[in-house]
Amino acid sequence: MVENYHIDLKKIPLNEFMEEIKNSELLPSRKILKNHLNERFKILKKNKVENLQDLANLLKTPKKTRIFAEKSGLPEDYLLILRREVNSYTPNPVNLDKFPGVEEETLNKLKNAGIKTSIHLFKQVKTSEDREKLTSELGIEDVVLLELTKLTDMVRIKWVGPVFARIFLDSGTDTLQKVSEADAKTLYEKLVEINREKHYTKSKFTLSDVELCVKIAGMVPKVIEY
Repeated sequence: MVENYHIDLKKIPLNEFMEEIKNSELLPSRKILKNHLNERFKILKKNKVENLQDLANLLKTPKKTRIFAEKSGLPEDYLLILRREVNSYTPNPVNLDKFPGVEEETLNKLKNAGIKTSIHLFKQVKTSEDREKLTSELGIEDVVLLELTKLTDMVRIKWVGPVFARIFLDSGTDTLQKVSEADAKTLYEKLVEINREKHYTKSKFTLSDVELCVKIAGMVPKVIEY
């Protein structure tokens, strides 16, 4: 994976991860993670899991997860869901055509240059000089590339998909730095109002979701310069 695209999982201690699970409003499919939380995380600690990177390595594949379940006595179905939760901190790159409001002509110019996903774009837009060079080479307007850059910045945050990234952009809280410094309640109210006006998504998001975004945004490397 490209350096600095994701959070450094070594910087998230296991105890902090446990507290986040305890205090979060989890998706129904992940509520099992709260079951016997302290007891199960003690077992992880006994197996030398100190941080999220250790846990990601331990549960790297379904096969490794199954082997650890047999060794530790922890339920395999629990560990598989825990694995998904860990992986959510390092979201997959987003195809650029999934961002609402991006013109097909722009997408085609980027595609012809081999730039199809957020991680492809991330590698080429970290500074204003990088973006100026790319706009010159591809014939894309500066403002259009800057918008795509900000959308790319947003989807590096846990659980922020392309549509939610667009809502952040429209709110003006449109960079990692701004999200990490935002008042979650004020931002939440703004995001709800924008979605109500523009009907981007029928999916419900809560204040807790936005609080998590603000917290996680503070951990993602801020390497894109504006």
